Amino acid sequence: MIKPDQWIHAWGEEGGVDPFEPQQVNAASYDVRLSDQWICPTRDPEEFSAPTAKLFPGEVILASTLEYVKIPRDVACDLKLKSTLGRLWINHSLAGWCDPGFEGQITLELQNLGPTPFVLDAGRRIAQLIFIAMESPPTVAYGEPGSGSHYQGQTGTTRARS
Repeated sequence: MIKPDQWIHAWGEEGGVDPFEPQQVNAASYDVRLSDQWICPTRDPEEFSAPTAKLFPGEVILASTLEYVKIPRDVACDLKLKSTLGRLWINHSLAGWCDPGFEGQITLELQNLGPTPFVLDAGRRIAQLIFIAMESPPTVAYGEPGSGSHYQGQTGTTRARS
């Protein structure tokens, strides 16, 4: 079952997301914004000047959400790119799941599928979290001993950890 706006408001007001902005609550999702931290495997870090980053055709960049989220133990989240960005040929299909118990800023893998460069602006609403109620809490949630979690508590754009 997908959680509605009333639940999302309560989650945000109780510290589920920092910063919480009530205007980012939708009927069945919460919008997250782009931070000003970027990692591109093919370019020098000095090429990026916050608060913008230019994403060239075919290029992939790691970025993160501005928001730090705390996903409840009995809820999972599906992260979907805002449809406007998809219509501008930006893609985020490589990863987009937050397990129950995850806490941290979410790292995004963004790709430009379009024919022209695209400028990413920090603070832009980039994606939305859809909250899915679990039938019951898991035996071991993300970040708990025995979960094998690599990214619990991450802040900023985070490279792959093994």
